[in-house]
Amino acid sequence: MSAPTTVRAPSGVPGFDVLLNGGFPQGRMYLLEGRPGTGKTTFALHFCREGVAAGERVLYVTLSQRAEELAEIAASHGWTLDGIDVIDAQTGGLDLHARGHTLFETDETDLEDIIDRVLAEVERLGPSRLVLDSAAEIRLLAGDALSSRRRFLALKHTLGAAGVTTLLVDDYSGQPGDGAVYSIMHGVVRLERDAPAYGDVYRRLEIPKIRGVNNPTGFHDFQIEPSGITVYPSLSMRLADGGVADSEGQDGTAAAPATTRADGLDALLGGGVDRGSSCVVIGVSGTGKSSLAASYAISAAERGERAAIYTFDERRETLVIRMAGLGYDCRAAGDRLDIRQLSASVMTTGRFVEEVRAAADDGVGVVVIDSLSGFTDSCPSPGRAATQLHDLLAYLGDRGVVTFVTVPQHGIIGAQASSEIDVSYIADTVLLLRQFEAEGRVRKALAVVKRRQGGHDQRVREFVMSDAGLEVGAEISDYQGVLSGAPVLLGGPVA
Repeated sequence: MSAPTTVRAPSGVPGFDVLLNGGFPQGRMYLLEGRPGTGKTTFALHFCREGVAAGERVLYVTLSQRAEELAEIAASHGWTLDGIDVIDAQTGGLDLHARGHTLFETDETDLEDIIDRVLAEVERLGPSRLVLDSAAEIRLLAGDALSSRRRFLALKHTLGAAGVTTLLVDDYSGQPGDGAVYSIMHGVVRLERDAPAYGDVYRRLEIPKIRGVNNPTGFHDFQIEPSGITVYPSLSMRLADGGVADSEGQDGTAAAPATTRADGLDALLGGGVDRGSSCVVIGVSGTGKSSLAASYAISAAERGERAAIYTFDERRETLVIRMAGLGYDCRAAGDRLDIRQLSASVMTTGRFVEEVRAAADDGVGVVVIDSLSGFTDSCPSPGRAATQLHDLLAYLGDRGVVTFVTVPQHGIIGAQASSEIDVSYIADTVLLLRQFEAEGRVRKALAVVKRRQGGHDQRVREFVMSDAGLEVGAEISDYQGVLSGAPVLLGGPVA
């Protein structure tokens, strides 16, 4: 039995090595599986290029495609195969010594011969990294599960003894969870893709097995871009390491809450929104959710803090003009205020969470996510979106960031339906905005329905938006049922 290894072979895939605490344990064999189009070859090329960059000898054995096809895939990302020795089992005519490649003759397709040739090249070249693409061809040539298992075991033992870190690529041609492969692999990386009816392809990866590494369970989003693959590790693993709270001042006292210029709003919240807390702003279209949340970000920038607004639901310029009409000058805040216009058809939740995390780590203190609908639309599963949002709010809270999330509800006036997913239970503060018809005009109402830290004003107040700004007005005491959107005048129904 070989001694356990703690030395890592970095994958070269941005974000992936975070999942394995630095990369693959060296000298082991790993299964890289996924259906066609999931990015297996691109991942494997990242792995090879990382080895070349580190001065290692790298061997790529492709039984499923010609070397020219592999070169084309590399070129699509702006890469070359320089420094990578390639063995191609389908064509002939190149000399390894002259051009860095060895190719099998087309009639040498016997499995024994192929494996012998691969191992001979491993012995001759002495690579520290090997990609064997793919398991499907070995399984096919072996003929049955028992024979293929023997071949994989032989490869694993021989390559492990030589200290070669190997990626065995598989395209699911066998049964998922094929025991002939899974049980003998040191680890398994699974790539998946989902093509929605509208929008970009959604990709995610899972590490269902890896020996000797405390890897996180669950799925992690990734994307294939011109520069290659980028993995967005789930925040749950970062949270497991413990956050560094930043919600106290230098003297150990609680940092001042986030405030806004909106008259009366901070008083309604007991002085402002606490640092490290999350505030959900709920209401139907036109109630002022986005404006209220944005006012906190702009006010923070005016005080010299850094803030970010992520808007899925409107154009950046529309937001800037709308806030200017309320007396808030976004442009005057300069680079202290970052407004990002996002598209749910392109931006996945994993990529979005990573962007917000990086902004928080870089010093952003107030974050606005507008809205929950855009966030959930960027993820195929509402349950997955809820989990990612929960982890994001927890992470931002650990770093003392004040986070606002707007939650749109259906309808305009009248009984209100619930939103796509319920996030009120994970929020520290919940603001409820309503529109109602009274005495021939549409009025807005605001109430604080939840605040975990400290007390708050429990009265329903009028909420006014005008060119003078945002203002929390007097208590609405002459109507019953304002928060339902269908108020009744005390003493009789509204005409």
